[in-house]
Amino acid sequence: MPGHMAMRDVLPMSWSDEAAGPMVGGVALAELAAEHGTPLYVVDEEHLRARFTDFRKAFGADTQLAYAAKAFFCVALAEMLAGEGWWVDAVSEGEIKTALEGRMAPSRILFHGNYKTDAELGMALDEGVGRIIVDDPSEIGRIKAADRSVAVLLRLNLDVAADTHPHIRTTGADVHFGMSVDAADAAIAAAVDGPVNLRGVHVHIGSQIGDPHRYHDAAIAALDFIDERRQVFGDRPELDLGGGMAAPYRADDRLIALEDYADAIRSAIGDAQVRLFVEPGRRVIANAGLSLYTVGVRKEAEPPFLAVDGGISDNPRPALYGATYEAVSLSRRGEEAPFRIVGRHCETGDRITQARLPRDTGPGDLIAIPATGAYGFSMASRYNMLPRRPVVFVGDGSARVAVAGETLGDVVR
Repeated sequence: MPGHMAMRDVLPMSWSDEAAGPMVGGVALAELAAEHGTPLYVVDEEHLRARFTDFRKAFGADTQLAYAAKAFFCVALAEMLAGEGWWVDAVSEGEIKTALEGRMAPSRILFHGNYKTDAELGMALDEGVGRIIVDDPSEIGRIKAADRSVAVLLRLNLDVAADTHPHIRTTGADVHFGMSVDAADAAIAAAVDGPVNLRGVHVHIGSQIGDPHRYHDAAIAALDFIDERRQVFGDRPELDLGGGMAAPYRADDRLIALEDYADAIRSAIGDAQVRLFVEPGRRVIANAGLSLYTVGVRKEAEPPFLAVDGGISDNPRPALYGATYEAVSLSRRGEEAPFRIVGRHCETGDRITQARLPRDTGPGDLIAIPATGAYGFSMASRYNMLPRRPVVFVGDGSARVAVAGETLGDVVR
């Protein structure tokens, strides 16, 4: 049932607050900041492995788990996923290439996208990806022209309400993803007498979904579509319900256990003979990651401003849809007070969060923003010509650079 999460659930699983300062994966965060500089992304490998296990336990061996690369992706993570038997949900040449570099079998790649370039579609076909998720009937003709046998899922845009920010809702008449029922039927008609193997349907209702009943509703609507066309998809159609399961960002967030999402889906499927796919991204990676910053300026106000050395270029979520975070001091302890933590960029909207920190926090202090594993690095930019920052994986007392940071040479080149 819904319940308030504790700060413990927002932080990476291996977080420990030692006398010398906070640690993740047995590595002192202050030492990482000293070695690699700030801003810095840190990812807890123990947390990732625990999430892999949690999803398998909640959804069972019969459900195919596919990680949504858009949340965060790199070769090191692809290698971990391959070892766990997961698939990858990719939406570009870059994501496909990263999966392959991480020794992910091409047959375990799902290729999505509302606009797939000819180069991307050709790469997916040449590499033999496991599924192509068709987003528009015109894609069927392009696949047939390549004359390659390929398994396909039809992405449906069903009228299923999603209780989330409009910018991360992906169903409805005003959304450009997926096909209406009529368009999907046109895609089915176009697939006749060709190499396109229609396996089933895909439905993704949005991101940061906090009500599991929305997945029940989506599954029912998708099953209705399949049942009316059962002869098209074969004896055991595939039903991919996407991802979007909410992750905790604040200590008082109300969230749903993975088992509740799984139970809502199972209650809709019942004894229907379908092969279920789910595509979690945020719920896997968000709380495994955190961002380290150095405070550069304190401006007195009510509450005071703390300007840090990053912001919208390494985490655009607050500016995009009002995301908020907790903050933890790595430098001080003691009585806390509220602060407004802002970035260094030329945007009034470059505000990371409002949080409580030790009252005497000021220039030179290190702070950590937890739960930035998803859609921080993956959405990072070079705004104001700042180099993109490195990603460090930590575990068992050691650290490794999973993604190298950019240099000024990279920026000007």
